[in-house]
Amino acid sequence: MNIYAWIGLFGFIFFTLIPLLDKKQRTREEIQKAIATIAIISGIIIAVLVFNINFLTALLFGFLAMILLDRKTYTKKRLTIYGVITLIAGIAAYVLLRDNPNYIIQHLKDNPESSSLYFAENGEPVITYQSTVTRPLASTVKILIALEYAMQVEENNIQKDKTVPLEDLNRFYLKNTDGGAHEAWLEAMKQDGGIENNEVTLHDVAKGMITYSSNANTDYLINLLGIDAINKRRTDLGLTQHEDVYPIVSALMIPEYIKKDGMSEKELIKALQNLSMENYRKLAQSISLKMKTGEINASEATFDSSPAVQKVWSDRLIGASANDYGKLLALISNDELSPNAAETIRDLMEWPMQLNEENYKKYTHLGSKGGSTLFVLNNAMYVENLKGDQYEFVILLDNLKFYEHFLLRNNRNSFERKLLNNADFRDEVREALFN
Repeated sequence: MNIYAWIGLFGFIFFTLIPLLDKKQRTREEIQKAIATIAIISGIIIAVLVFNINFLTALLFGFLAMILLDRKTYTKKRLTIYGVITLIAGIAAYVLLRDNPNYIIQHLKDNPESSSLYFAENGEPVITYQSTVTRPLASTVKILIALEYAMQVEENNIQKDKTVPLEDLNRFYLKNTDGGAHEAWLEAMKQDGGIENNEVTLHDVAKGMITYSSNANTDYLINLLGIDAINKRRTDLGLTQHEDVYPIVSALMIPEYIKKDGMSEKELIKALQNLSMENYRKLAQSISLKMKTGEINASEATFDSSPAVQKVWSDRLIGASANDYGKLLALISNDELSPNAAETIRDLMEWPMQLNEENYKKYTHLGSKGGSTLFVLNNAMYVENLKGDQYEFVILLDNLKFYEHFLLRNNRNSFERKLLNNADFRDEVREALFN
C-alpha cells in the first residue's frame, strides 16, 4: 500500500470518529456504526499486511461488508443501487487485477518508441525488440555498480568485511525519494543483528543497494568505487550504448540547487532542460561531494518536486540499451568472470533465491534487479533452471502514464514467468512484435 492509501484509510477512521465528539451524536446506533467501520478498515489493513491480499481487492470486500452491516441496505431501492455499484466495482477489479500477460505484449507493440525487450536463450538472443535504443535505467543501473564492486573486491582494492559507519551512508539519504527502501534495509539489518556500534559491513551496504534498492547506499558506493572506474569498466565490458554513470541522489537536489527566488515551475523546468548533460552530470557530482563532506546536510533537505519536475529528472537518468544489459547479465550467468568476482556478484544479484526458498525447486540461479520512477518501469534478470537452460531477460519501459504503470507492474510477473517457462508463449511474443 502506498502512502496515499494509508492516508485515506486513517482519514476515514478520523472522520468516522469526529461526529462522536458531539454528545447528541453519540447514540448507540452511531457508536455501533463507528465500531463497525473501524473493524472493517482494520480488516482491510490486516488483509493487506498479514495475508498479502491486493489492496483494491481488500477494499472491495470492505465496501461490501459496510453495505451488508448497514440495516438501511435492506430496502428494494438500496439493494438495487448497491447491486449495480458492486457489479461495476467487481468488473473493474477483474479488469485491473486479473492475470493478463498479454497486456505487456500489447503495450510493447503499441509503444515501440518508448519500449525495449531483450530475451536470450542459452546464449542466443531470440527476441530483440527496440533493444539497441538507449532508455533511462533508473535503479537497474545498480547492476553495473554491483559488478564494479565485485571486480574491486577481486582486485583487492576494497574489502567486503570493512565496516562503514551508518553516519557515512546517511549523508546520502534524502527522505521520501526511494519508497522507504533505505529505511527498510536498516530495519532488516537491525533484526538480523547486522549493525554493530552503528556500523555495517561494506558487503551489506552492497546488498542493501541491490536487494532493497537503497539509493543512499548506491551513492556511497559510487563515491567509494569512483565514477571514473565505473565508467572505464563499462567501456572495458563493451557496453557501447551505456551513458556515463553519475550519482543518483544528488541529481534529485539539482532543481532546488538551481532554483532562483520567484522562479515559476515552468521556468525551473526550462532551466533544467537547458543544462547540457555534461554540466548536469558535473553538477550532480559536485552536490554529491558536498553531501559526502557534510557541506550539504541531506537530513535537513526536503523533497517536494512536482511530477513535471520529476519527469525531467527521470528523463535524464543514466541510460543504456536492453542489449547492453543483456550482455551484462550474460557475463554473470555464463560464468565469464573470475571465480571470486562471480561469487560476489551472484551473492548480490541472487537475492530472489535467498528470499524465497521455493525458487530452489525451479532454478539453479535467479538474479534480478528492477528500476522504476513515476514514468519508468524496468527489470533485468538472468535465470538458470534445473535442466541447465539459461535465460537473460531485460525489459525497459519509459514515458508511462499512471494507469499504464499500474497495469504493467500488475502483469509483469506473469509475463516474465510465461516467457521463461513456455516456448509457445515466446513464439507468440515474437509473432506479435515482429509481424
